[in-house]
Amino acid sequence: MTDTPVEESLFQIIHCYHEYAAREGDVETLSLEELKALLTDNVPRFMETLGRKEPCYITQLFRAADKNQDNQICFEEFLYILGKLVKDYHWQYHRQLCAHHCSQHSLY
Repeated sequence: MTDTPVEESLFQIIHCYHEYAAREGDVETLSLEELKALLTDNVPRFMETLGRKEPCYITQLFRAADKNQDNQICFEEFLYILGKLVKDYHWQYHRQLCAHHCSQHSLY
């Protein structure tokens, strides 16, 4: 039996996290530089579309996720970051859906 698209996506997220965490220092956590690389390499259009490419956004996201303030993002803290990204993606989805609907019905 093959994985569903969602199962494959979950595996890819976990794999991506570990791939970037292993780049320097502790192989089980992300440094700020590793997180910046992960986001800019893997979600560049999203980061740019929402104006999230600014270094201060990633730094703020890192600080908010680093609950134990050890300057590292463990996988559990990374889930907080994923939640923020998915929330923003969801917001962007609705904006695009609304824009499409409005253009189809000449609402703007």
